[in-house]
Amino acid sequence: MSANKRLVKASQYWSPEQIEKYQMDMLAPLLRHAYDHVPYYHRLFESLNLKPEDIRKTIDLNQLPIISKKDIMPISEEFLADNYRSFKSMKTVTGGTGTPFPHYTDYKAWAMNWAVAMRTFEWGGYRYGKDRLAVMAGGSLLPNNNQSLKDRIKYYINNYYTMPITHMNATVMDGYFSEIKKQKIRFLRGYASAIYTFAEHLSQRQQTLPFEAVFTTAEMLYPHQRDLMKKVFLCDIYDTYGCRDGMGMAVDCEMHKGMHICPEMSIMHIVDESGKEVKAGETGEVVLTSLYDYTMPLIRYAPGDLAIKSDRNCPCGRSLPMIEKIVGRSSDVFKLINGRVLNGLSITIEDLFEEFETYQIVQEAIDRVEMLLVPRKEIKPGRLQSLEEMLAFHCGEGVEVKAKIVDTIEVPQSGKFRYVISKVN
Repeated sequence: MSANKRLVKASQYWSPEQIEKYQMDMLAPLLRHAYDHVPYYHRLFESLNLKPEDIRKTIDLNQLPIISKKDIMPISEEFLADNYRSFKSMKTVTGGTGTPFPHYTDYKAWAMNWAVAMRTFEWGGYRYGKDRLAVMAGGSLLPNNNQSLKDRIKYYINNYYTMPITHMNATVMDGYFSEIKKQKIRFLRGYASAIYTFAEHLSQRQQTLPFEAVFTTAEMLYPHQRDLMKKVFLCDIYDTYGCRDGMGMAVDCEMHKGMHICPEMSIMHIVDESGKEVKAGETGEVVLTSLYDYTMPLIRYAPGDLAIKSDRNCPCGRSLPMIEKIVGRSSDVFKLINGRVLNGLSITIEDLFEEFETYQIVQEAIDRVEMLLVPRKEIKPGRLQSLEEMLAFHCGEGVEVKAKIVDTIEVPQSGKFRYVISKVN
């Protein structure tokens, strides 16, 4: 068993004092590194007349301002450590329902994330290396973007059966149903709306597909979705919140009395508009400090998610801190005239943020989808046509697609920008 797996098996039963000690043991060298090697944080500490050693408790982090993707993107190079080449890291781009932006994740952070994810699966009865896991995941940007050799090896080693959600229609979902039964797969993980769409399809056919556990992620899981999944899949549903860029995670256990925060990877605070911790039962903004990322440290980072804080002790016996739930993470599903069901998260266009400040994909009717784009600079001739071709590929025949350049895209009163909107659903 790896050191990380041993740690997370023990840490789920730590006392608050043990969690605080662990987090400060991890945080102190990270803060010193950020001060010494990361231009943004060195300038920030100096402007506040602070030294890393002034942060003696995790709650002392509230002396630092909250940062968001909007703050980072224009000066992202100032968040890179000047010695970043000495750390093993990989460049990734955030997806989901928030503003995508490129960032770096250290391999040590990835390894801890994997260990915590395996612990979550084990709560549902999954045995790594023995059980197969069906994964309903997003698809490629372009039709000819085949799965890389690295990904194929990873899925093989982890015993994954992948189920792309980009072009889910009745035929595709019938194929998934048959293959899962044939391979006797007992566990399912994926985007909440995609799994719900699959469950809805099977329910309409009056079919059930027994699993031992289903793990939802990336979006809010609504009660009606959970109820239908339990009815169709005949098992318990475990919901998961994850923020890859901030290394935040909170997970549902078998008691479903809230979500356990995973303190091994990051420090999570739920704060009000002034940046102070909210009280139990109150809604606040999720603020994260990754404990493992040295290439591009994110300290007091707000990914744009809201959560309800909890002070309850879960009857499962685990002593991890709790939140009641995450508020406001969802992606609309397009149900199109040709029978295709298109999950918004499967249209992977994060890389477009080098060209465009923001975008929004709107289903105006069952046969019409538009992409609104706010450019950063003058776009190349033919670019809109190529985007329309990409949209047409995803939407299929009989659907009119249009890419439009606009000056701004309205942000709703809630402040939670939606990148995918269906006016039909």
